[in-house]
Amino acid sequence: MQGLAVADRILESLVEHASVVHLACEGPLRVAAGILSRAASDEISATTVVGVLGADDIRACKALVAEIVDEFGFEARVRLHVGSFSVRFSRA
Repeated sequence: MQGLAVADRILESLVEHASVVHLACEGPLRVAAGILSRAASDEISATTVVGVLGADDIRACKALVAEIVDEFGFEARVRLHVGSFSVRFSRA
């Protein structure tokens, strides 16, 4: 029975790591959010990141933006176009 429990934990671990998507836009989005969070409110009130995004990455991009919004407490407006995106972070 212990062998089965170990196998289940290994499978869960593999599924978790397989579902992680690393987007090329993650770095620029996190840098923009970091800059906005460190700037005084009278210096920068919002910032926008524009980039290229594959159709298969739309869901992952939205999840990433939601994670950043939760982390920094910002508001975000996401605009998706064929092959591109823009995300505007602003103070809540």
